[in-house]
Amino acid sequence: MKVLVIFTGGTIGSTLKNGYIGTDDRAKYALLSPFCDEKDVEFETFCPYTILSENLGAKELNILQSAVGEGLEKGFDGIIVTHGTDTLQYSAAALSLAFCDSEKPIVLVSSAYPLDDERANGYENFKAALEFIRRKISGGVFVSYKNEGDEKTAIHSASALLLHAEGQADLESLGKTPFALFDGKEFEIFSTAQKNAPIGTVEYVENPGILLVSSHPADNFSYSLDGVRAVILSPYHSATLATESKGLKSFCQRAKDADIPVFVSGMRKDAGYESTRLFEKLGITPLPYGTLVFSYMRIWSAISKNEDPRCAFCL
Repeated sequence: MKVLVIFTGGTIGSTLKNGYIGTDDRAKYALLSPFCDEKDVEFETFCPYTILSENLGAKELNILQSAVGEGLEKGFDGIIVTHGTDTLQYSAAALSLAFCDSEKPIVLVSSAYPLDDERANGYENFKAALEFIRRKISGGVFVSYKNEGDEKTAIHSASALLLHAEGQADLESLGKTPFALFDGKEFEIFSTAQKNAPIGTVEYVENPGILLVSSHPADNFSYSLDGVRAVILSPYHSATLATESKGLKSFCQRAKDADIPVFVSGMRKDAGYESTRLFEKLGITPLPYGTLVFSYMRIWSAISKNEDPRCAFCL
């Protein structure tokens, strides 16, 4: 079995130095060391860039897509991408948009703490990813991650991964159901892998002009629309917005006058609240039910291709 391991930095590739966590070339070799004695595995490694993932931008996304695409062309049985936790969901969504129809598995792996910290889950996440590839369970793009206190490691569909809860390192899938769980010996499969329509690799632009607004009380929506190509409103948990707000009404009118689409994420098909009835009147377009991150990356990809963001979801 031939496995390509792509190192990109992040906590899983870092150590604690002078009271701060920073990238360290030694960490990536430490990650592989427990698995080098496995005679049926031949690792090839590649390090296209090294960053703490909070510094992720279009440049890194484009390089990562290229590295994964070249790995698939070389016929590896699977690809493991080590990545920082802060922007893990964004890279996972981008790779899912590009390679969700891959016959070979691409698994992103991270760690909540540096590998030399006893609380680190990086080795367990890597082991589950390696076994997932070895057993040829599914092609596509996935994320392997063991939450604190859990006995099993989850395999998430990359397009279904939610943002971290505030102050938490744990990861969850949309609907709280991962693709599979690994107990160290066997996989328990819960669903088929999410299959979004592949769009192929995209040359992401550095400044897509996406204004992302999280709902909070007393927002007067005095946001500038200069250079904005699309707006995503992140609603409250009930998928509601302050539709009685004069500020929101004025903001939506300014966006309409400038021909800037305004989207709202997180909408379900079940009954909504009365406030959601005003979305159409205000010119707010509900996005298909899915994660905020996936919607963000899909719109970023459309803008990067100089497409109307409204066409990204056939809206």
